[in-house]
Amino acid sequence: MKLNRQEKEIVRRKFCTYCIKVLHGEALNYLDELDRQREREVIFSELLQKDLDALYSCDDYDMADYFTVMGRQVPVRNEWISMALKKLPVKKREIILMLYFLNMTEKEIANCLKLVQSTIHYHKDDSLRLLRKLME
Repeated sequence: MKLNRQEKEIVRRKFCTYCIKVLHGEALNYLDELDRQREREVIFSELLQKDLDALYSCDDYDMADYFTVMGRQVPVRNEWISMALKKLPVKKREIILMLYFLNMTEKEIANCLKLVQSTIHYHKDDSLRLLRKLME
C-alpha cells in the first residue's frame, strides 16, 4: 500500500503525537515513583542516634588484651597498641591506661596513686615518647 505525501505526513504527525503522549506518561510515572521514594526514605543525618544504632550490628570477637588497673580489667582491642603497652614499665602503663582508657584526668590519677600532678604529667609525656618509639 502506497501512501501519498500528505498521508505520510498525517501518519508521521500521529506517530509523533503518540510518542509525546507515551513519553509524558512515563515522565509522570517517574515523578510519582520519586515521590513514593521520598515518602519512604529518610536521610541518615536526620535519624536519631538510637535509630542509627539499630541499622547495623557489630560482631564483637573478644580479641582484646586485658590490663589490670586499679582492680579493673581494661580491654585494649588494638593489637599494635597492646603490644607497645606491654613493653612499658608497669607504672607508666597504668598512667597511660588511666588517662586514655579510663578517661581520668592527671589530677585524678595523682590522687589515686598518691603522687604529685607534675609527676603524672612527666610520666605521661615520657610514656608517650616511649610508645612512639616502640610503634615506629
